[in-house]
Amino acid sequence: MDRRLWVEVDQTTWPIPPAVPLFPAAFPPGGRNFNINILELLLTIGFLTTPIDPGGVSLSEFWAWVRYFPAISADPDLRLTKPFADLDAHQKTILSDDFGMGVPMFWLSDRLKFRPPCDGRYFIDRMKASIGATAATRARRGPGKSPDFVAQDSAGMWHVIECKGTQSASDYRRRQLGNKGPPPSGAVAQKRTITFPNWNTGQRLACGLKIGVHGGSEPSSLRVIDPAGAEQLQVGEDQLAFAQDTITRGTYARSLRLAGFEAASKAMSAPSGPFPYSRRTRGKTEEIRRDIVRQKRDLAADELKARATKTRFDYGGERYRGRQINLDLPVPVNLDGRGIKSVRVRQGVNARFLGALVQRPLVEDPIQDADIPWRQMIGTIKTQSDRFTARLLIGSLFTSEIYLQR
Repeated sequence: MDRRLWVEVDQTTWPIPPAVPLFPAAFPPGGRNFNINILELLLTIGFLTTPIDPGGVSLSEFWAWVRYFPAISADPDLRLTKPFADLDAHQKTILSDDFGMGVPMFWLSDRLKFRPPCDGRYFIDRMKASIGATAATRARRGPGKSPDFVAQDSAGMWHVIECKGTQSASDYRRRQLGNKGPPPSGAVAQKRTITFPNWNTGQRLACGLKIGVHGGSEPSSLRVIDPAGAEQLQVGEDQLAFAQDTITRGTYARSLRLAGFEAASKAMSAPSGPFPYSRRTRGKTEEIRRDIVRQKRDLAADELKARATKTRFDYGGERYRGRQINLDLPVPVNLDGRGIKSVRVRQGVNARFLGALVQRPLVEDPIQDADIPWRQMIGTIKTQSDRFTARLLIGSLFTSEIYLQR
């Protein structure tokens, strides 16, 4: 179930060499069509839109993103069906945001060989706690907003990505991407909220997805730029270990939550207190913090000891524990002559990882410094599919599967 997408990379927005970052060899200068598998894209959206810090309710945790399957028209290029394009403004915004994150990150992960990305907001919170900085007010909009994602590739380079999505005209996407000002606006400002040492700096990208509609004059297109902006959080060379701990925790926590291990996910994402930015303090406040940490450790341990009650399935020589759900589609879909009425989704984490984690369900120290046997399970994001199934893999740590059913 592939759809064509026009991707335009504006090489003129990159610095002039030898300034970093260099224009990636994996990026095509100018514009080119690429094929995107819709089922693989849906799995990517489901993974990326699940919060790392499980303090609230996540719609994607219950696979609400499967509702987007009937939203894709039968056109050869990526377009929405007319009913989904005519949703009320609030629902259209949610769809645009989800696709605006999922499509760019799906394309970038393939091009740059990303390991699992970390939410920018979570990254800033954990880094501030780790390096002892005061947690600043976190804006949800405007230049002070954290970038959408921080990602590390297979070569160890760090990337910062801001994503935008719209169903409006291309002029609106241009405003979303913003400009360097002064003052800087839109994604131009947000994607430079975090910077890394030059020798470890990957790409600092702003991506804008224009989503086309069946019968409309404009097709879907993705625009990728690298504009200049002002730094707000600089990660020094001596702080890269904390950055590695943060992005690793994010991957473990998100995987655990998607597999149904909420208590273990909380202990992983915020190991030093109630929030990701919690840290050691003094006096009565420190006593309260320690009590919270003990409670989180105990709850996670109890949950992990009961892991045998979770759905068990095997793939690639590994055993996984998690959960499975069947969802009826709101509208049946015809795909290659088969009427698709429901979707089965199965998500799980490696059983060996769970068995090791139960021995130490909460780790406050940087994970890479801890004596734990499961650090090497994380790999790059990989997706694979055939006509009616798709799978997302995070090394041997986590797998998410989707099956289309009659």
